[in-house]
Amino acid sequence: MDLVRALTASLAISAGLLLMPLGAPRLLAQESPPARAALDQVLGTVTAVNAGDKTFTIKEDKTGTEYSVSAANARRLLKVPPGEKDLKKAQPITAAQIAVGDRLLARGHKDTSGPKLNAQIVLVMTSGDLQQRHQAELEDWQKRGKRGTITAIDDASHSVVMAAPTLEGTKTITVTTTPETKFTRYASTSANYSDAKPSSFSELKPGDELRVLGNSTNAGTDVAAEQIISGAFKTIAATVVSIDPDGKQLQVTDLQTKQPITVTLAADSSIRRLPPAMAAGLARRLNASYKPEGGGPAPNGQTPPAAGSEQSSTHHGNMEQSPNPNAPPTAGAGPGRGGFSGDLSKDVEQLPKISASDLKPGDAVVISGSAGDDKSHLTAINIIAGVEPLFASAPSKAGRSAALGMWNLDVGTPGEDSSGAGGDSSNK
Repeated sequence: MDLVRALTASLAISAGLLLMPLGAPRLLAQESPPARAALDQVLGTVTAVNAGDKTFTIKEDKTGTEYSVSAANARRLLKVPPGEKDLKKAQPITAAQIAVGDRLLARGHKDTSGPKLNAQIVLVMTSGDLQQRHQAELEDWQKRGKRGTITAIDDASHSVVMAAPTLEGTKTITVTTTPETKFTRYASTSANYSDAKPSSFSELKPGDELRVLGNSTNAGTDVAAEQIISGAFKTIAATVVSIDPDGKQLQVTDLQTKQPITVTLAADSSIRRLPPAMAAGLARRLNASYKPEGGGPAPNGQTPPAAGSEQSSTHHGNMEQSPNPNAPPTAGAGPGRGGFSGDLSKDVEQLPKISASDLKPGDAVVISGSAGDDKSHLTAINIIAGVEPLFASAPSKAGRSAALGMWNLDVGTPGEDSSGAGGDSSNK
């Protein structure tokens, strides 16, 4: 498994420390240090191992080239725990302990005859250690993470206010930062953490989608941020006008602005359709008096509690995080049965993906994606179809905005990708 960007950086830093001579005598002022040939570097993932002759095949991150790395003459082979910035916890290992899937940084001299490197120093982070690290990060984000949209920025105090939509209404959260807060920003065409870049407070803008990790106080309305991941994403409600034959673009009409939008589908764009019972249940969350077209009972034959009621809050818990996303839904809950497991984004992610050809002109959709300067174009990350009941239950502009708030883009965090399925989200 690949490393997240911070772990990759720690490997590089550790390698630099190893180049420093250990225990070398102090040079006299008149002496000049001997010239040292610069060392080459290969950083990547192990794809093959020959422990007998201490050689490894490494797929380099930067170029994708597969290098044959020989550690036969290496001075040091060390295993470094993920996240460490020095070698205090590094442990000596043998070539036989290096396995396919491990992350490896080799410093030495490249062979002019081909993609080969004779290593002097080898640093390794094992795939098992990395998996544990990713899982721990994911669980921490699920426990202490918040998500929302920036509504105000205070440059003087380095704090922001974000709106965190839930099925019970919009929650206002004040996020404070310190010089130790880590900032990361998503690429303009991806909600995957693997594609994000280091950032700063100055890059935050009103309207940005945020994921914030930190401890909450005041019933969750204040968060002291340890990490902030931001991105300039946009969510629109629209109706499909046409679908290109190749399935790579949609023409839609924005229901808010009534303007035409060209929607481009990328390789990792996800399209899902809400089952009728689930859509009707969500519609009743927006409007307790909503009845499905043609009448009939509410999903599961029950009347969902009104938004903000005691039963509603107890049943749904915190919409922003789920203490155990892998737990099975309770009876009568979950996608396709009109109920919810406690996290709307998780429920939707369990729905099967469909293709663009499954859409048809006139379909109502909610589209989340990245928007550039061209207001008439959107690159889709998530498309949700089958949302007609939501907009029927909230015909006003304010009601429609509340409906859109449900679909705050679920951008990925360390340990998970944009699908939320817990996939590889590390640096590629």
